[in-house]
Amino acid sequence: MIVRLIIKQAALLAVGIALGIATAENSFSQEMVAPSNQNEKIFLARTKQFNEFLDRFNYKTTFSGEPVDSAFMAKIPRINMISSLFDLKDKRTDPASKEYLKSYTDLKNRFTGEVVSRNIQVARNSENIIAEARSRVIYKGTPHNIRIFLAQEVIRETRNKWVILDVKGDVFDFLQTDTAFIRFIPPSSNETDFMNLKRALEDVDYLQYYASKDYQPEYLTLFFYLLKTGAMKFEFVNEVLYHITDIPGWSMKIKEFNRNELNSGWLISDLSENTLERYDYIRSLK
Repeated sequence: MIVRLIIKQAALLAVGIALGIATAENSFSQEMVAPSNQNEKIFLARTKQFNEFLDRFNYKTTFSGEPVDSAFMAKIPRINMISSLFDLKDKRTDPASKEYLKSYTDLKNRFTGEVVSRNIQVARNSENIIAEARSRVIYKGTPHNIRIFLAQEVIRETRNKWVILDVKGDVFDFLQTDTAFIRFIPPSSNETDFMNLKRALEDVDYLQYYASKDYQPEYLTLFFYLLKTGAMKFEFVNEVLYHITDIPGWSMKIKEFNRNELNSGWLISDLSENTLERYDYIRSLK
């Protein structure tokens, strides 16, 4: 019991240090950082896993992983906890930086205030948590970078799985642009039983120009086909980012900041207003 109490007090101390951001969001207050046990404080403050990020964002667990209680709430209000989950080295929030954007700082303040005032939560198995796996593939002997987007899908009430929603990458943009606008099937083609269809379908580099104006390439099916035929080989995942579109009117980008500091681990790297549905949101990403 005594050991548990000591650990809990140490966690609260580390949190207090980390959340010097309540008054200065761009840097941790140096005078608050005691030289002893600094590595332990960094370990406790670091958001080590994505699920830990969600628990802290939802104000469910303390920095030591214990349930938030009244003592913790008195020391660390939820608005401070959420503020600590942003990348505090983001130059857009540093008034001394040339990249400072007051509009982005105001956006953050409005977002955190809305989350706290409305007690907004993000469900762990939400289908609006989108994982972006930045990966490398080999196509025709050449390496290419692609982005694979995944989301959670509920199997049963207590079980879920990750499924692939879409893929993006220059390797899929192999059809060329027709700058001369000469590729089309003439209106009289039906009178000749579409004999010129053979010519159109042999124009393999510009096939999209013979499709409807509503045609949109479906890259996921192409991706699966290239893997199945062996034309493409998947190598590995370079980096994972998360997009949380579960909060109405907002989207958050979460990435891992691997640095030996209190403000480290899985943090909010970007925040924007968003009203798009899941697939439209993915298509909007550059």
